[in-house]
Amino acid sequence: MSAKRRISYVIPPPTEPIPRLQLPSFGASRSGSAGPLLIPAHVNSPDDYPKWSRHPRHRLGVNALALDYSTQLVGRSAPEGILYSGGRDGLVLSWDLQLPMKKRSQRENERKHSWEVMTGWADDALDSEEEDFPMTSSGDILGTVVGNADRRKKATRNGFPLPHEHHWETDLDAFQPGQPSHFRQCAQPHFLTGWVNDICLVNYNQTVITGSSDGTIKAWNPHSPIPSDPSVIGAHSDYVRCLSYCRERNWIASGSYDRTIKLWDLARSSNPEPLVTLNPADASAAKSSVYALAADPYGHTIASGSPERVVRLWDPRSGKRTGKLVGHTDNIRAILISEDSRYLLTGSADASIKLWSLASQRCLHTFTHHTESVWSLFSSHPSLESFYSGDRSGFVCRVDVEDCADVSEGECILLCQDTHETAIAEGINKIVALDDNLLWTASGSSTIRRWRVPQRRAVRARSAHFDGEPVERPSFPESPRSTVSSVKRGHSENSSLSRSLRSDSDHIQRDKGEKGMLYGIPFESLVKLTSPNIPFGFYSSTKDRDPEIATLYSAASVMSVPKTNPRSPIRSTFSPPISHSKSQTHRSETVVELPSARALFEEREIAADAVPLYTEPDDVIRGDHGLVRSIILNDRIHALTVDTSGTVEVWDIARCICKGKFTKEDVAAASIRAPSSNGSGSRGGDGANERERSPREALEIVQERIEREVVVLPWSTADTKSGVLSIHLTERCFDAEVYADEAGFVHDRYVTDESKLNIGKWVLKNLFLGFIREEQRLQRKRERSSSRDRNHAHDALHDPPKRSSRTNASVISSPRMLQAVAPAISGSARSSPLLTPMIPLNIPKENALPLSAIPQLPTIHSNDATPMPRRQRSGTMESLLQSATGTPKDGDYFSVPTRRPSITASTPDDFTAWNGSYKTESGLQTPMTPSGGLMGRLKNFGKNKKTNADNVNTVNAGNETPTLEIGLEDSALSETKTPLQDLLSRPLTPPPSNEAPLHNLPAHITLIISEENPPSYTTLYRGTVNSAGHDTPILEEVMPMWLLEYLLHNKLASAPPLVKISFVLLPWPNKDPDGTQLPELLNIQQSKLTANRWLRVRKLVNHVQDKLEKFAASSPTSAATSPRTSIESQYPHGQRPPAEELYEILCNDVLLPLDMSLAAVRHYVWRQPTELTLYYRLKRSAPS
Repeated sequence: MSAKRRISYVIPPPTEPIPRLQLPSFGASRSGSAGPLLIPAHVNSPDDYPKWSRHPRHRLGVNALALDYSTQLVGRSAPEGILYSGGRDGLVLSWDLQLPMKKRSQRENERKHSWEVMTGWADDALDSEEEDFPMTSSGDILGTVVGNADRRKKATRNGFPLPHEHHWETDLDAFQPGQPSHFRQCAQPHFLTGWVNDICLVNYNQTVITGSSDGTIKAWNPHSPIPSDPSVIGAHSDYVRCLSYCRERNWIASGSYDRTIKLWDLARSSNPEPLVTLNPADASAAKSSVYALAADPYGHTIASGSPERVVRLWDPRSGKRTGKLVGHTDNIRAILISEDSRYLLTGSADASIKLWSLASQRCLHTFTHHTESVWSLFSSHPSLESFYSGDRSGFVCRVDVEDCADVSEGECILLCQDTHETAIAEGINKIVALDDNLLWTASGSSTIRRWRVPQRRAVRARSAHFDGEPVERPSFPESPRSTVSSVKRGHSENSSLSRSLRSDSDHIQRDKGEKGMLYGIPFESLVKLTSPNIPFGFYSSTKDRDPEIATLYSAASVMSVPKTNPRSPIRSTFSPPISHSKSQTHRSETVVELPSARALFEEREIAADAVPLYTEPDDVIRGDHGLVRSIILNDRIHALTVDTSGTVEVWDIARCICKGKFTKEDVAAASIRAPSSNGSGSRGGDGANERERSPREALEIVQERIEREVVVLPWSTADTKSGVLSIHLTERCFDAEVYADEAGFVHDRYVTDESKLNIGKWVLKNLFLGFIREEQRLQRKRERSSSRDRNHAHDALHDPPKRSSRTNASVISSPRMLQAVAPAISGSARSSPLLTPMIPLNIPKENALPLSAIPQLPTIHSNDATPMPRRQRSGTMESLLQSATGTPKDGDYFSVPTRRPSITASTPDDFTAWNGSYKTESGLQTPMTPSGGLMGRLKNFGKNKKTNADNVNTVNAGNETPTLEIGLEDSALSETKTPLQDLLSRPLTPPPSNEAPLHNLPAHITLIISEENPPSYTTLYRGTVNSAGHDTPILEEVMPMWLLEYLLHNKLASAPPLVKISFVLLPWPNKDPDGTQLPELLNIQQSKLTANRWLRVRKLVNHVQDKLEKFAASSPTSAATSPRTSIESQYPHGQRPPAEELYEILCNDVLLPLDMSLAAVRHYVWRQPTELTLYYRLKRSAPS
């Protein structure tokens, strides 16, 4: 059974100002018409909509960022930086940063202090180093890779070698603040299917890998000369939440909500199966979903975080779990791993950040300066001694302990707070930084902000020294707990005390000189880092302390404790009373002498009490207001949407236009004036009514005011998954029928007022009108070329100028975009160490498939050029392509040149090689079969028998054997005729204009044909309304049969359901004795009527007129007093007046509009499960 396919079209956002509408008054009549009640507003307000037409922007929140500062552009002497962003709209956008860059100097080889020394674990540092660098070689599953341990040991002790991606740095001398970023490219790897949850740059920043909530991992080559579609390299059975790239081994790990971690070898991406699948201990556990992932560059360790509150460690070479780190009390949202795999940094929803030693598998320190859930971490420091963190409240902090002997000597700066227009704070989803100079933040809005970042603490300290500042390290006043740690670090108590005194005097002098600043940073933006040695008092020994317990008393857990003094709640709760020791007395005296800003800083341990260093970003990449919710009105032609700004818009989904908008203020005012459900309406404009309305509430308010009383069957579904309005159709799209005047065709020459339109037929014909006309053109050419030789049929049917190649619809590039220069990398990409290296496989050459890296600059010039091999699925376009070509398309400067298999001619039964008609690199057309492609073979179905019969007569004179062979071949060809071939070979009878009237559609409506593939859909075709005619061969292959039968032969797979309603039609009981009582139309044997539920009241009025005339004609005795007699006497010329001028129909004492259907009467007026009862009477204004 094949998977279900659906047709989708995306209504483009308006490019011109939208007319403003006003809401009808509450309780206004909504009967009498099918369309919504739209009243233009006579207010000329300036349109605040962004210019959609200039270039794509994110329309929903941005989830992922990736920074490329190593790719050079044509005509540029140095890279200028490219930022990649992925959002909830399924888009991946790239931005030219235009930043000045220069060659980076080599990193310093000397490591002054390790994390163990800074956190008080110096005694275990030597043991950890011995454990981390064993004297044995590291092996994998099937072989041994030697030299890895020695290389890691050398890299750690002598400095980290600079990878290619880090060869450049920002040129601060040439940098100009406020330099804007410009749009570069836009790809749609997960458009209409899911969010982009994470992004990774691989292959020297030449390939973008995305993980999405549609369950797929895709690769996109942004630097290909020919725009190419993103390709699927793997899939999970649930949302893909996070990605991590192993730089040295060229594989990528993906973590998913399906509770698995899968490794994908990028060097052998033609294999759709993962290298290794890592499963948790309990795969059915509800909290085993993977939220965070990190892999070291050498492929030895993978760390994962999940809601089960533990960090799990894995060895990807063996696929085994190697340990778990316990200490967090809530979901783990972010993980970083150091270059040498010695340290791990984790951010959790418990508002803490923990530093772990992987060698000893213990927590070294807990940072508690956040008060909200930590969502994002970033660090470019090899040992994580400088890192950025972002939390749920939008705060972004930087911790820098480089060149410090103790964590408390480092600095924590509150850099900024990323807030957006809406009142709902969604936190910092992603952080990326460039050389600790610039920072980009992505939050719940569609806007990306760039912030300035002060230079590292050590750099500013050296600069202060050159300017005449004291040389001493900026240590803070120390308590006895620092004395204990100094002993552990090998220092004496006397040296520690003298350093403390000297540091105090230095700080006082520096405060006076810099006016409340520390190395150029205001004290109000600094957060005091707590000492790791005795975090809760000096009475605990260093060996007995537990850094993991800091999470239990984190800033988030004690924020509700009232502050009785300016001290931190942690220190106030757990620090001992002031002792009589000399050090404590000295500390108290020192605090009194310090300035106010300094004193407040000494007691500030949470970022919420600090002032952000920057309040305005350096640059803003603005997004658009995307749609977040939609609803189709009951007329099934109009829909309502609400965007991120709160504006409600009205759409005609059949004509694909926006008809108007209601502002956020109008909706809020209407909700305040509307009576509540309990009858106590609010008349005020303050209090609880001023709260923010949810998108659902805004839609319900507008729907209640403008929706009419009409009943139409559903024919489509709508969603705003990608920030735009998308309409989806299946084979059930032909169920809805409306009257032509209800659809807006009042004075159309093809339809009358009583004509009915099938909405699905009407919409589909206009969407695929180009496809229908192209098929008609091909049919006419087939008829004209019937006398030609069949060898030339393909050239006649498929005209090369008509089927010219078009730009890929899913990739949009800026006209000012400069092409990228291929990186100068020696050697080819290495394959994954998880596979056995250098083992020759005895495979026949004709069956060997090339195993190349992800193609980066494909040389295949084809209409279906793909940057990398795709995963095949049954019945999809990928399988058709690969079955026709045999191998995926390669060709880049990373992959090893491979011999391509020779192209063989297809057999007459191979009807899947439709793409053989496309032009090759030489520009010549190469038919895959002698008959010339799919349409040529279809054309020859009627000719083969005649041709073969002539051949039989010719051959019979010589030999009988060929005659038998030709007959068998013709019989086999007829038997293998598929339903698609049979459908295309018949004469075309498209839908006529009276059933599906034509109207103009916007040119850039996106058409998508997708196949169901849980948890989402797989896109088989993506184009536009204008390109449907050019894409006829592709559409023939991917269209479902029910759509082809309708478009080409006007046949429906399933007819609209015919449902009838039974009702009783009685004369209105006239209580006026002088009034006219109309007779009953029915006798005892026929007590009720049955009619189509879409029958209008107008038809009932005509029925009453006809029946009364017949009743009067059949009763001569009563003719003199019948209504007909009085009518004829009033109209002597015998002109019959319209029935609606004489009679009217009522139900439940409600006068029914003439255009109301029986279904609407039963649903909105009768509202009872019993038999529908209607009454007729003379119209009150009619002459009597």
